[in-house]
Amino acid sequence: MSPRAACRLERLGLPDVYDYVAGKMDWLSFALRHEGQALLAGDVARRELSTCRPDETVGALRARLGQPGAGFCVVTSPGGLVHGVVQDGLEQAAADATAEEIMDFGITTVRPAEEVGPLVEGMRKAGVEAILLTCSDGTLYGLLERAEAEAVLAGR
Repeated sequence: MSPRAACRLERLGLPDVYDYVAGKMDWLSFALRHEGQALLAGDVARRELSTCRPDETVGALRARLGQPGAGFCVVTSPGGLVHGVVQDGLEQAAADATAEEIMDFGITTVRPAEEVGPLVEGMRKAGVEAILLTCSDGTLYGLLERAEAEAVLAGR
């Protein structure tokens, strides 16, 4: 919003007027409220994910994640910045190895502001079952599972 528009809103009696300088796409990348009918990835994403610190040991991860095959964990900094994902290797790795040593680097992420239809189509073509969502500052938002997104699209 322009400074002139902000001044006008204040003069009209709105008590809290902010100038969001980063812009609309940044606003949407944090999955903040928006107008319109577009179905965005942030609207469909699963928010509750297992996370771990880069220095957490494989032994601790095994104990916390439980049963074999449940080794999916997003490796994040204390502030939620995504470093990588532990998907495989928990069963084979030494108990004193760290999540950072066995995680996958350079994972693909998308913003919560991505429209679900085209995103799911791209995931289908690439054979991708799920993709992480991160905000524009690199912090974890959630996980979009293709099957779940397709079900939501079919119900629209």
